[in-house]
Amino acid sequence: MPRAKLYVIPGSGPCACVEAALALKSVSYDRVVLAPLSQLVVGPLLYGGQTVPAIRIGDERVVGSSAIMRRLDALVSEPPLFPAANSTTAAAVVEAERWGNEVLQSVARRIFNVALLNQPAAGETFLGDANLHVPRALLRPLQPLIARVYAFRNKARDQAVGPSDLSAHLDRIDAWIAAGVIGGEQPNAADLQIAGSIRFLLAIADVRPAIETRPAAALARYLPPMVGGFGPGALPETWRPNIS
Repeated sequence: MPRAKLYVIPGSGPCACVEAALALKSVSYDRVVLAPLSQLVVGPLLYGGQTVPAIRIGDERVVGSSAIMRRLDALVSEPPLFPAANSTTAAAVVEAERWGNEVLQSVARRIFNVALLNQPAAGETFLGDANLHVPRALLRPLQPLIARVYAFRNKARDQAVGPSDLSAHLDRIDAWIAAGVIGGEQPNAADLQIAGSIRFLLAIADVRPAIETRPAAALARYLPPMVGGFGPGALPETWRPNIS
């Protein structure tokens, strides 16, 4: 297959998920790092969408982590990200991957966005050494605006997140690990999808204690270490004391 071109933004869980999938498949690719929010403008021109991750393989364009992982399985069969249809875990892996993409990712994103609203300067820590083709000095004063735009797009506000919801989601992940659906030696698509959100949440100091002692925390091992993070106090005071 031709060399792929992957479009990402720094710190994104779904982007890290796809990069891990490409590495598992030993697919060569070039990584294009976009500045936060720039995908809304340049995405339609570069790959026909306004979200990341997105990938170009020859003339083919695929947008979204789930779609990309399914396409990778079709192009490179080994190792499989989704079990064979006759596998005993096939349906459970498909459901766990769907849930990780459609449910957990939204929860993690809203919590992250609330933290970013309260600590906008922390947004720069997630850029790491990424070459954004945009001067950091230009992005720095825009961090509060970027935080507000992401919060608006993702409907993130203090009352939109809460410890009881997060605890229930973590219980579901731990149950899938106990059942052998995820958490194996070699990750499947559900492992990678869920790991992206877990790694995201572990970067928030106020949330980390609720996750780090659970089996779910170990899923982060499937992805490279997270760059950046939020210090204590990024989440509302009323939320933090009851997080366990």
